[in-house]
Amino acid sequence: MGIADKINAKADRAVGAAKDKVGAATDNAELQAQGLAQNAVGRAADRGQDVEGAARDIVEDQE
Repeated sequence: MGIADKINAKADRAVGAAKDKVGAATDNAELQAQGLAQNAVGRAADRGQDVEGAARDIVEDQE
């Protein structure tokens, strides 16, 4: 994953957290749910980057 993927993952987490907070503050359950979902997408992308990096390290160690 490149730098653009990392930026997109961080953006999803930040926007998701903002939607969650605004939804909670305005008692808007739909917006809050959208925020939680978008935040989860960003966290999953971050974890995917971690897994990809670990797999790459293992392959390099085997060579």
